[in-house]
Amino acid sequence: MPRNPRLKAVDTEAWYHLCAHAATKHGEFPLARPAVRHKLLQIIKRYAEIYFCEIAVLEIMGNHYHNIIRFDEPRPLSKDELMERALALYPKKKKVIECWPEKKWKRLQERLFDVSEFMRNVQGSFATWYNRTFGRKGHFWGDRFKSALLGGPESVLNAALYVELNAVRAGLVECPEDYEGGTLYLREAGRDKWLLPLSVILHDEQLSEQELHTRFKQLCYYRGAVITKLGQKAIPEDVIRREKARGFKKRGAYRKRMRCFTDGLVL
Repeated sequence: MPRNPRLKAVDTEAWYHLCAHAATKHGEFPLARPAVRHKLLQIIKRYAEIYFCEIAVLEIMGNHYHNIIRFDEPRPLSKDELMERALALYPKKKKVIECWPEKKWKRLQERLFDVSEFMRNVQGSFATWYNRTFGRKGHFWGDRFKSALLGGPESVLNAALYVELNAVRAGLVECPEDYEGGTLYLREAGRDKWLLPLSVILHDEQLSEQELHTRFKQLCYYRGAVITKLGQKAIPEDVIRREKARGFKKRGAYRKRMRCFTDGLVL
């Protein structure tokens, strides 16, 4: 039976909620290793810099990951822009690229604004790395990735909060910013310069960067306090009261106990 075609925006800016699951047996969590999560994050970041898109929210769980991504409105690209992106995609094939026929350049123009092509590169690159690194054979990813076209600011914000709370809902952490596989962790630690600004997600250009972070974090906490389906975990009330007393401010990069600080070593 043929697959249904993906719903994609045409000739306009587009927001997507993407989700991809690994092909695993029950109880297997190949993405749970910090080094593996970091590699997937690196690959997503690399291709986001090549394609005309930006990552808003990302959460890498043990056997799947979620991604909220915004694609630019398609526009004609100059030959220099296309060459730059082609060399980024294929860094060792400059001589081959220089001989491309016109139809290849036209195809690249279309690819760079296409969410399916972006995911094909991400999924393929990561699967190749994982199988080579861990001596694994066969498909890494299960069925094709899921994609939902988000219709407006409210749906984007709701999807962003949903993704940021995945680790909380699974009972891995009580506070969403404590999960190292999520973008709230990166924003809290000041490692978010490559991410889409919160002003875009919150649809508010008036607030300062700190105010935006506080507002988004507050929304995550209040949404995370409510259980929406059976089996979900929620952020405990005492944790919310504690964070409310702090004003939901950033806790910075050093949120975990580090031996080099607590054991009195000299750096």
